[in-house]
Amino acid sequence: MKKSYLWAGAVVCFASTGCALSPADEMGEDEGVLQEAVLRIADANDIEHACEHVQNPSGGAYTNVSAVSSGTAPAISEHVPYNITLPLVSGTYKGRVRFTAGATEEHGIYVDPSTTIVVRQGTTAVTAAWSTTLNSTNCPASQNQNVPTYGTSSALSKVVTYNFTSGVTYTVEFTNSQSTMLGLVEDLSEQ
Repeated sequence: MKKSYLWAGAVVCFASTGCALSPADEMGEDEGVLQEAVLRIADANDIEHACEHVQNPSGGAYTNVSAVSSGTAPAISEHVPYNITLPLVSGTYKGRVRFTAGATEEHGIYVDPSTTIVVRQGTTAVTAAWSTTLNSTNCPASQNQNVPTYGTSSALSKVVTYNFTSGVTYTVEFTNSQSTMLGLVEDLSEQ
């Protein structure tokens, strides 16, 4: 009879390298090593990479997209900085777009710190893997005229990551105090 063991996971964080997550994993008696899954945590280098896309958008301009409160949401792609216009819904600027993952990887959604993000697969909310607001000097709007401020000097300093599955389309809902916002999706494995 083959025995299986369940290993309880732990999170280990290091200031220079981020956090590694080792989830529960089954290991059979014939397997000599414990397999780990590592969650790659976005860091200042990721913000810098995202900021490069924003400071130097393809074609020299941001892509405009109008989020919707109902109906078919417009599609967005990774590596593309978007000027997102949000509709006014019951006194709040709130709208959704859709994103289809090109790879089964952790993806970061970069926005201003005042933006709230909800991601859904169908009607089910997707739990964020990680979220942080980094120092705004990583992508300062005030020091680069190519980065719009939208009422803040923080630009893309908030990143929320999700473990997306290749080929799956997700609905991304943004809520903000402003009618326009800057947004960018990045596959963290490509950094």
